[in-house]
Amino acid sequence: MSSNYYLVTEYYFPKEEHFDDVMNIVIETSSMIKEQDGALMSMTLRPEQKNGPVTGLSMWSSREKFTNFMKSEHAEKIMKSGLSAKVKEWTTAIKANLYTVEKVWHIESHD
Repeated sequence: MSSNYYLVTEYYFPKEEHFDDVMNIVIETSSMIKEQDGALMSMTLRPEQKNGPVTGLSMWSSREKFTNFMKSEHAEKIMKSGLSAKVKEWTTAIKANLYTVEKVWHIESHD
């Protein structure tokens, strides 16, 4: 299956005492994008290794759909909700990466 999908990864390195808080916020923000135009999927990943990052992963139908979302009132509402400030306070680092998907397969597609 070839695509022009766009993948966003966000890595949150929580302070030990705020691990559950950060995990809950990443889950909450994942839910907030569920109905957005172009959002195809979202995952929140719990690290298996000690001090590993809580990871948020989202896939979008295109780069344009993702950038439109980031400019939207909905994204602005998320930023102004106070979640962003809390996450910055509760983490030692936050890193994000953006990818254009060159090739993808899914167990049901067999491509």
